[in-house]
Amino acid sequence: MPSRTRHKAAWAVVVLLLAVGGAVLLVPRLSKPDLAGTAREQVVTVDPPTRTVLMEAADHFLETDPGRNEHNFLAAEKPDLRPRVFCREELIEVRRKDPQLLVGLMAWCEELARSGGTLTLGSGYAVPLLLTMESVGGRYAVRDVEEPLDGEANIPTTRAMFSPEGAPRAIELASAGSDMKGVRAEARKAFGLPPDAPIS
Repeated sequence: MPSRTRHKAAWAVVVLLLAVGGAVLLVPRLSKPDLAGTAREQVVTVDPPTRTVLMEAADHFLETDPGRNEHNFLAAEKPDLRPRVFCREELIEVRRKDPQLLVGLMAWCEELARSGGTLTLGSGYAVPLLLTMESVGGRYAVRDVEEPLDGEANIPTTRAMFSPEGAPRAIELASAGSDMKGVRAEARKAFGLPPDAPIS
């Protein structure tokens, strides 16, 4: 085969490989699910004091609401330990649905108790939530809680719960797994345990 013909053939192979490689690289991108949220309420910016009040209301509700916590493991099986629920939240967005606010957040919650010198674990969850809140007498009260219902990373219902910009962040946080270190540190302090108290 003349050298010029071999040269053209080699370039043809390179072009073919690049084309195939490009197709292989593009398939995951094209097949990746759309993570944008579908909720259409207006996303609003809240000032730091309002943000603090909203998060305090969310934290109090998630930690103390009987409807969410009455069937927890320790509460049902070891009530003598007087377990408590501890939560950590990260605000994702606030949307306006007059006269209410829709507060989208990621929540890490765990039921914990002190047993002697150890921290005893009970029920727990890490999930994106959408809290409907309204102002009552200058304070915010939680009127409803929505959480993902489906499997596969909860993507379809998470998308429905959040705005186009908020859903990808919620899915990212949910996919990162359950990190309860901060929750357990708070519980150790509340129960008067040392920071390195063992877990049982």
